[in-house]
Amino acid sequence: MSGAGDILILTKAEPEEGNTGYAQGGIAAAIGADDSPQLHAEDTIAAGDGLCDARAVHVLVENGPRYVRELIEWGAQFDREHDGTPALAIEGAHSARRVLHARDATGREIGRTLWQRAAKLPGVTAHAHARVVDLIVESGRCAGARFIGPDGALHEARADAVLLATGGAGQVYRETTNPAVATGDGVAMAFRAGAAVVDLEFVQFHPTALKVSGQPRFLLSEALRGEGARLINSAGEAFVARYESAGDLASRDRVSRAIAREEDRTGAPVYLSLQQLDAAYVHARFPLISEACRCAGLDLACDPIPVGPAAHYLMGGVETDLDGRTTLLGLYAAGEVACTGVHGANRLASNSLLEGLVFGARAGAAMRADAGTSGPAPLRPDAPDRAGARNGPTQATPQALEPGTTGSLDVRDVMWRQVGLFRDAERLRAALQELEPAWRQADARIRDGARFDLQGWRAVNVLTVAWLIARAALRREESRGAHYRDDYPQRDDINWKNRISDRRSSIVG
Repeated sequence: MSGAGDILILTKAEPEEGNTGYAQGGIAAAIGADDSPQLHAEDTIAAGDGLCDARAVHVLVENGPRYVRELIEWGAQFDREHDGTPALAIEGAHSARRVLHARDATGREIGRTLWQRAAKLPGVTAHAHARVVDLIVESGRCAGARFIGPDGALHEARADAVLLATGGAGQVYRETTNPAVATGDGVAMAFRAGAAVVDLEFVQFHPTALKVSGQPRFLLSEALRGEGARLINSAGEAFVARYESAGDLASRDRVSRAIAREEDRTGAPVYLSLQQLDAAYVHARFPLISEACRCAGLDLACDPIPVGPAAHYLMGGVETDLDGRTTLLGLYAAGEVACTGVHGANRLASNSLLEGLVFGARAGAAMRADAGTSGPAPLRPDAPDRAGARNGPTQATPQALEPGTTGSLDVRDVMWRQVGLFRDAERLRAALQELEPAWRQADARIRDGARFDLQGWRAVNVLTVAWLIARAALRREESRGAHYRDDYPQRDDINWKNRISDRRSSIVG
């Protein structure tokens, strides 16, 4: 970033608020003596269920160790072994211990390190509580963004290059491990501006979210099972092997479906048990999770912890090349909002923080290299001034829209019931019959110049991403990774070993 000119960072809430700060388990990198980038690539591709972009995977695993070591040089405090080497954990679908961690707050530690590093650089300015609501598009190029500031007024930030690092969209679903800010804003804004979005049918459901009535869902990291925690049914029996040969450490999509099937079979809850582990070690290794369980009236080390799947991660997103360039000139994306194809149909555990690190660095380098030029051609040129290119002064107008709802439509509930772990044509069409008219109405209002307040924009973005996910899920007539169709239960490489892309111009002209 140094020498790249003036850099403005707009954050929706506080800088530390986002999915990165909530990432517990760790960051995967092939730095162990018994590991290699090749092994890491093989695990990533296997989890991706035949849809990973091999070039993106190669970039991830080959560059990962370098950037992780750089984090350590910058002061990241990962847990260490007695000899001072990084402590490496194992998680589901990994074939080696390669997950670095800072107890159960790895994302928070990485965010702290990067923020402290960036804050010292000249030319970097950050505005907290600056909610970006729209992209400025002029002559077919992204020229900045509009945001609602803490004062409630609408502002413009003009820029030669804009990077979306807005995270995921877990709040599209009623049950999610994501924080309240994860509403798919970047995907929705890029789509409105004319950029391509891809692979949105692939939503990862984490198998083990705390499931206590009256309590918000709280992620119980896969690292718990990596350290020996077991999934058991109400009779105390281990059950995942009944459905998956890899047992409790199978990939997340498979473990999630195993839990749902066991609940259906028994009519009773499923639990995570750490009773066979040393209690002092459990509380010391997982202090945040231990405290969350305590607040719910449970002892992580001693009690069976009720768990269930919850929406966790969006494998799809804004389509980019390997350097973060989207299909819209001047617009870049990195992290969960972006889709390089590195995760395929299902993300390997602890590859998300690594993806943000590796591809975020590449996007920053590309933005600097492209500065002052007309830039390289986007992936697929789009016509100029698509929807979202609304120029001139505007005012935010309050609207009667609640988060996750549009009128009487509860978008998050529709998505959980109809576009969740198990899908079929009937449920997907039913979801679209509710979502599409609402989206078209909201889109028409935006094109007519309507402005929303913060809650209104949140509702519009949740609705937009939900509609796009349901559309893509209906089109993919197979089961692959996190996308499971009861009416098409087999993977179909002949017809569906490809990616589903959407553009606003191809839908509404």
